[in-house]
Amino acid sequence: MAHVVVGISGASGIILAKRAVTWLTELGHFVDLVMSRSASQTASLELGKEFASAEGLLASLPDVHRDRVTLYRNSDFSPPIASGSARRHGMLIIPCSMGTVAAIAHGLADNLIRRAADVTLKERRPLVLVPRESPFSALHLKNLLSLAQMGVVIAPPVPAWYLQPGSMGEMEEIIAARAIEALGLEPPPVPRWEGSRHTIVEETIRF
Repeated sequence: MAHVVVGISGASGIILAKRAVTWLTELGHFVDLVMSRSASQTASLELGKEFASAEGLLASLPDVHRDRVTLYRNSDFSPPIASGSARRHGMLIIPCSMGTVAAIAHGLADNLIRRAADVTLKERRPLVLVPRESPFSALHLKNLLSLAQMGVVIAPPVPAWYLQPGSMGEMEEIIAARAIEALGLEPPPVPRWEGSRHTIVEETIRF
């Protein structure tokens, strides 16, 4: 099983992080979880006060999966994930704020999430960002392009309408599953595109 670092920044969409951590632990993977202060504030707004900390998010997991998650404070640089000598499969930042995008793009490792991302980059490990912003400014796009050119996977939380999800929850699970697959891991069992059900008839144009 893989050992994955998951960073939760302060962008909107904290439910996606909850879905991703749930999926990873259910699949048997181990998670190093870091949540920023801004993420705690956003989680309280979007999910309720009981989720306003990494401990609250962890408490929402089934008991059997909690021992697969290790929590770290974003202000602490002593955890193993702050060093390349700690063997990890890769890192997922979900959701990823534009401030976090800019910091990683310019090597600003001023907290544990950004330092862990810096380590992931220098060790050539998979780094997946789920940026949550709209619309993107030219500066946002420039930073995202810079990271993409370094090999970072940019996976915006775009709904898969063509799969006709039956609920918001199902749509969120598909987005989280795609982010996990982008890490190079076997994806969770969610609906996938199997091709059109309609027969496409090509007309031959005769002259």
